[in-house]
This record gives sequence, C-alpha cells and structure tokens, in this order.
Amino acid sequence: MESSGHNIISRNNVESMFDNIAPTYDLFNHLLSFGIDKKWRSKAIKEVTLVPHDNITDFATGTGDFAISMAKKLQFQQIYGLDISANMLEEAKAKANKAGLSQLINFSKEDCEATSIMANSIDVVTIGFGIRNFRSPQKGLCEMLRVLKPGGKVVILEFAIPKKGLFSKLVQFYYKTFIPCLGKLISGNKGAYHYLPATIYEFQNGKDFCEMMHSSGFIEAHFKSLSFNMVNLYTGFKPRN
Repeated sequence: MESSGHNIISRNNVESMFDNIAPTYDLFNHLLSFGIDKKWRSKAIKEVTLVPHDNITDFATGTGDFAISMAKKLQFQQIYGLDISANMLEEAKAKANKAGLSQLINFSKEDCEATSIMANSIDVVTIGFGIRNFRSPQKGLCEMLRVLKPGGKVVILEFAIPKKGLFSKLVQFYYKTFIPCLGKLISGNKGAYHYLPATIYEFQNGKDFCEMMHSSGFIEAHFKSLSFNMVNLYTGFKPRN
C-alpha cells in the first residue's frame, strides 16, 4: 500500500493545497475517474430526485461540478455549494456563470465540518469525492445530519479501490504511479497528486463507512458499488423524530 497521504500533505494544509491546484482540479478528477465521473454524478442525482429537494446543499463542492450538474437537471431548485478553498469556489462561480446558472447556485466559503447553516433547514445534502479529505469524516457526517431537516437525505459519492483481479492491479498502478507523475506535469504539484490518490486507500469505504454513517445518527445507510467497485454511492436519512 502507498505511504500515507498524511505524510505528504497534512490535513491542516488541505485548504492551501486545494487553493494551489484549483485551476487543474477538474482535469485531475476526470483522470482519476477515467473520464466517467459525469456518469456517476448522474446516478447520484437520481437519488436526490427520489425525495423532496426544494433546497440542496453540496458539501465540499470544489469547482462546483456536482452543484452545477444538479442545477441543470433539477431546474428552479435552490442549491448551496460549500467549500473551504476560496480558489476552488472562484472556479465554481466562473463555471456556473458560464452555464447561465449563477442565479440558482449560491457558493460560499465554509468549513464543512462546522458550517454556519441553520439546523434542520436542508432537504438534501450531497458530497462528491470530498469526504475522504475531511480532517474527521465522522464530524463531517454529524454536521450534515445537523443541517438536514428531519427525514432529509444525504447522498455521497466517493472513490474506492477494486478489490481483486487484473483490473484492481491496473487501477492501483494508475493511482500510485501514473496520476502523481501526470499531476506534476500538469500543475507542478506532485505532492498534491500523491496525497489525493493515497486518501482513497486510507478511507473507510463500503460497509465500514455505512457503519460510520449509522454511528453518526443516520438511518437506512446503504451503498451501491459502481464501475467495477471504483466508486461507492452512499445514501442515508436523518430520523424524522
């Protein structure tokens, strides 16, 4: 297994790291996902549509891909995009403006483990490929639970590692060797592109993450594996009382 991402970049420096790589982050995400992250987001958005979704908050929104995709497909819904990185948010605002969606999405700088959002005020919380970068994923889950209305839904996409076979070996080589080298060429920041794939290995995914969701207060926590277990789609609900 790759050396810990925390040894390369401290979680305390994650904000600075994302500020530095903001201009190349979209390209990186497409590379990390083999270019099929849009398909994964579409599946996640279908989960959003299954419940009332008058207002949606996208935690760790980054450059806004998830929030913008939802704004396109769920027209006239109010969407909030939160992120700790100011530079990521600038990229997100520019993309939303270019897409003509700036009136539907409100981007703001927030620590997603302790937001300023009122408790019991949000219908759906989403997060795409971000929770593994939290200082404390469980604290982030507790914050999502706090802001959700009773009966509200959380929808989470996160990378995983295929467990067996040749495909698993190819993916691991791609993450451990190819991505850091390419990241250095693209952005000049090899450390960031070591850190981001390394966090995939460290993250408690699948059933372990569902257990974390339950221990944070969510009910009916489930996950679906997508694309040969490259990504997990998690859902859960805040109890109604």
